[in-house]
Amino acid sequence: MNRAVAMGGRFALAVAVLIGLAALAYRVEHPSIVVHEERRPANEGMGNMAEVSALMERLQANPEDQDAMRHLGMLFMQMGAWTRAMSFWDMLLGKVPEDLEALNQKGVCLFQLGRHPEAAEVFSRMLTVDAQNPHAHYNLGVLYAYYLNATDTARGHFEAVVRGPDPRLA
Repeated sequence: MNRAVAMGGRFALAVAVLIGLAALAYRVEHPSIVVHEERRPANEGMGNMAEVSALMERLQANPEDQDAMRHLGMLFMQMGAWTRAMSFWDMLLGKVPEDLEALNQKGVCLFQLGRHPEAAEVFSRMLTVDAQNPHAHYNLGVLYAYYLNATDTARGHFEAVVRGPDPRLA
């Protein structure tokens, strides 16, 4: 009986290793520049719509309200409404062309829409504002390595990330 238990334990270990390798292979084949840090409850969407409505009214009353533009962009991104979110990032960039957050979020929207060359252009604009920006380098590395078939260019961006200040990205 001990031999059967040992064989079962080895089998379970082998299955666990195979599942781990399959998960790793999937992540390598399906990279993403989007980091999901928290899950929101399903019923929160209705609260978001009320917040969207209030922010839209605020923006209509004051078309210069950059904070409202920023919040609307983030809310629409949380909803997966990439084109709508991008319109608010574009509004903000019309006011502050070098806003790093707006550039990054617009690049993420373009990435999510499958517009990879345009996303790379936006992330490259971030580097004209901050040549060491680790998020721009990371996002460009992913785009060039996995979507734009320029591995040498990707390597340079990934090396900049490794040398950069954010160990999470490295």
